[in-house]
Amino acid sequence: GLVLVAMGYFKLADAVSYLPMPVVGGYLAFIGYFCVQAGTSLCISQPMMSIVDWNLLLDSKNLLLAGPGLVTGLVLTLTSRLATNSGVLPVVMVIIPALFYIILWATGTSLEEAREDGWVGETSPSVPISDLLHLIDFRQVRWDLVSQIIPTWFGMVFVVSFASCLDVAAISIDMGQPLETNRELATVGICNFMSGLTLGFTGSYIFSQTIFTYRTGIHDRCIGFMIMCVYMYIVGSPVNILEVAPLFFLGSTLIFI
Repeated sequence: GLVLVAMGYFKLADAVSYLPMPVVGGYLAFIGYFCVQAGTSLCISQPMMSIVDWNLLLDSKNLLLAGPGLVTGLVLTLTSRLATNSGVLPVVMVIIPALFYIILWATGTSLEEAREDGWVGETSPSVPISDLLHLIDFRQVRWDLVSQIIPTWFGMVFVVSFASCLDVAAISIDMGQPLETNRELATVGICNFMSGLTLGFTGSYIFSQTIFTYRTGIHDRCIGFMIMCVYMYIVGSPVNILEVAPLFFLGSTLIFI
């Protein structure tokens, strides 16, 4: 994290400006394809790792589960592009899962029956936050091996910094306006530093969430604070959102992106 902050401070991220546009465009196209494939996979609750896995949709049950997700993704896309009010898309996103539960009620279908049919996720035991602390035991760390992972560390720095710069370039293209790459890279560095202090993982931008938030039309810092609060609630809540939210709706948000 500190290295990324330093790279942003010394404006080393400017090197991404020398990348050919087809490279950035190809990266963006791959992310788009990955989001559609991941969204479809979420709809049918089966892994889709390659192009061949699209054959899963030849199964009538999988096609039935994926169909609403693909249609809903199209609806969200049209809504974001045609709506003139920033409040329309959030309202549509509330109406869709509400309609799902209205249909369940009207047809006399229980949540458990919907779960058995694959419309909502499987149940799983909740994990208390305190269990996260039990995952860390510094007594098990092999400090004598630190020197051997230095090459891996340099590789991670390169991957995260390069991927972050490509993410910024791709987001900039989607927004239609330039972004300050060095400042954004420093932001990623600060977040990685904070993640490390709280026993988290290395990471970069969540490209899908960034684009999704931008397309909602709400361009305000308050959205960041709201997302933070929601995430904290989800971590502390014993309810798994996959157990109650329609999988086709969750998948459609990825397809929409």
